[in-house]
Amino acid sequence: MKRGSDYAKRIKRLYHDLVKKHGRPGPHEAGDPIDQMVVGILSLNTSIAKAQAVYKKLRQQTVDLNELRVTPAIEMAEAIGDGVPLAASKAERVVGALNAVRRRQDTLDLNFLRQRGRREAREYLESLGGVGPTVAAHVVLFSLGGHAIPVDDLTLYVLRKEGLIDNHADAATAQGFLERLIASSEAADFVQLLSRHVSAYASRVPVEKLSDLLHPPAPKPSKPAAEPPAPAAAEPAPKAAPKDKKPSKSPAKAPVHKKK
Repeated sequence: MKRGSDYAKRIKRLYHDLVKKHGRPGPHEAGDPIDQMVVGILSLNTSIAKAQAVYKKLRQQTVDLNELRVTPAIEMAEAIGDGVPLAASKAERVVGALNAVRRRQDTLDLNFLRQRGRREAREYLESLGGVGPTVAAHVVLFSLGGHAIPVDDLTLYVLRKEGLIDNHADAATAQGFLERLIASSEAADFVQLLSRHVSAYASRVPVEKLSDLLHPPAPKPSKPAAEPPAPAAAEPAPKAAPKDKKPSKSPAKAPVHKKK
């Protein structure tokens, strides 16, 4: 990333200010991978705290994860309500992800990932329908003890808006940059504080239009200006009618004198 050292200083300053303002979140227990997968989906473009509250509510309304899995997305969206934004699309992703795990593993359990390498676990999670890189990073960080920093659309938007990364950086570039900058031991604190900071923008940004804000359509090429019509060729002036020629007079012949 161009000007990486400048952006690194700004990120470090933001982290310092957030710690000073809110304090460190403190140690956290590694959650169950499948629980963190659902929380990761619900936390997209909102705070982790709100996502955890919604997930707790969903679990209280269902017997187990299997019942949550077979809940129609439209009903789950109604249960989510306005607890987090984009409830309908998140409900579909939750159902899709739980069903993907069930098909792959024949059970709703991802604890086997704790025995896998972090990169392998991340790739597995990203391959599940409804998960993707951001949610996979969330699971790796908060459940598998790996070094990861999830970057969703709202986070990317805020990082760009505040001049903390290059204005043309995508989510993958921003995620890689932050993971190189923030130490593994600081990652969980940083992500929770950044989530709190970013979520303050949710009320001011049309979250459903974030994709368009981040990836505006290319401007249509302007039509070339119409060339002015070529001037009409001037009509040739009419030729003057030829003047009648006067008959030329033959020179008078000298008289011929006969000899006597």
